[in-house]
Amino acid sequence: MNIYNLFPRLAGKFENWEPHLARAAAMGFDWVFVNPIQKTGRSGSLYSIADYFVINKDFLNQTAQTSPKEQVQAMVAQAEAHGLSMMIDLVINHCAVDSVLLKEHPDWFLHEGKKIANPFCLEADGSKIIWYDLAQFDHAHSPARVELLEYCIELVLYLVSLGFRGFRCDAAYQLPNSVWAELIRRVRQLHPDTVFIAETLGCSPEQTKNTAAAGFDAIFNSSKWWDFSGDWLLDQYNSTRQVVPSISFPESHDTERLFSESGGNPHLLQRRYLPLA
Repeated sequence: MNIYNLFPRLAGKFENWEPHLARAAAMGFDWVFVNPIQKTGRSGSLYSIADYFVINKDFLNQTAQTSPKEQVQAMVAQAEAHGLSMMIDLVINHCAVDSVLLKEHPDWFLHEGKKIANPFCLEADGSKIIWYDLAQFDHAHSPARVELLEYCIELVLYLVSLGFRGFRCDAAYQLPNSVWAELIRRVRQLHPDTVFIAETLGCSPEQTKNTAAAGFDAIFNSSKWWDFSGDWLLDQYNSTRQVVPSISFPESHDTERLFSESGGNPHLLQRRYLPLA
C-alpha cells in the first residue's frame, strides 16, 4: 500500500478535492487516507468528533442540491476514477467532550470519580498531555460495552456506505483486542475486502505486537524517528512482521512537515523516504 494523507482542512470542500486526488495518483499512490470528516466539537479539532453521523459543514457545498452523503460519495467516485481507494480515520477511543453522547449514554465513558475522564498521553520525558476537549470511551469495563460496540460497528458501516474501503484505527492499542476482533469480523461478514490498519505509535513494542494480533491488515511502525543506525527499529519490525505487515511514514498530521524539518533540502527528503521503499 502506498498511502497519501490528504488533510481535509487543507483541501477544503469536497468539490475541490479532485486536483489533489489526481496529483496523488500521478505520484504513484494507490490509497488516499483522510482525517475525520465528521462534525466536530467546540475545539474544532477533527479528532474531537461531536456527531459521528453528521458530515462537517466546512467540507460541504451548503448551496448544492445534493445531500452531504452524496457529496462525499461524489468525491470518493472521483478518487476511484483515478484508481485510488479511500481510507478514513476511525476514532472510537474518544469523542468530543461536548458531544450529545455524554448526556445520552454516560455509561459508555470512563469515569474519574463523578467526572468523565479525558484521554492523555505520556511524553518521552514522562510529562503528561491531557486532551481536555475529549471524553474517553470505556470499551473495557463499561456495563454497556456491548451497546457501545454495536454503535461503533454501525459507524463503520455508515462510513463504508460513503465509499471508504479502509480504516486507520486511531489509538488502536488503547482498546481491548476483543473489541477490534469482533468489529472487524462483523464488518467483513458484509464487506470482506475492508482494510483495517492499527495506529500503534506511542506504545511499547509488546503493546504493538499484541494489537497486531487482533485481526488488522497492517500496523504503523516508528521509522519516522529512526537514526539509520540504532537496532531498535529492526528489532521492532522483526517482533511483528510474522504477525502483520507494518507501514512506514516520514511525516504525518502529528509531525512537522518533512520539507520544513529538513530545511527544504531535497537530499535529506530522499534520505528519509528511500530507505522505506
